[in-house]
Amino acid sequence: KQWYQRRVRGCISSVYFFYDPDYSALTFGTLSALFEIQLTQQMHEKKPDVKWYYMGYYIHTCPKMRYKSQFRPSFLLCPHKHTWWPVEHCQPQLDQSKFVVFDTEAPEEPAPTEEQFGSLKVLFNQQLCLYSMYKVISQEDCYEDILPDFVKLTGLENAQNICIYN
Repeated sequence: KQWYQRRVRGCISSVYFFYDPDYSALTFGTLSALFEIQLTQQMHEKKPDVKWYYMGYYIHTCPKMRYKSQFRPSFLLCPHKHTWWPVEHCQPQLDQSKFVVFDTEAPEEPAPTEEQFGSLKVLFNQQLCLYSMYKVISQEDCYEDILPDFVKLTGLENAQNICIYN
């Protein structure tokens, strides 16, 4: 029952709260969340840019995380369109399937251009380089088939902030 949290730009992020099944009836996760919400409100009074409380990952099939969905307002990120959705909208879909695209209305992101693919970062021979350079110096392109799916799943902005390594 130890608790760690950190401040991220604009929010308080709950990082760890250790779970012990012997004490599950005491709902320490809920207690921790209430303390952290209070902390967020107090910090907002002193630093108005602190507006959000992030409870960390939510795994719908994990019973020890279900308490997180009881707080309102609460939102989940659509893994495909990267838009936020009220948890009450998402729960029925998550009851049916482990992977759900919540935002079926938003238009698809356009396919990345060759230039955008070229700006992705690749680790090659223990050196960080752009994918465009990797294609020139590499004997075989082991990323060509996976990059479109990688960008589609993560979104172009996220993909450009991740170093790809195979």
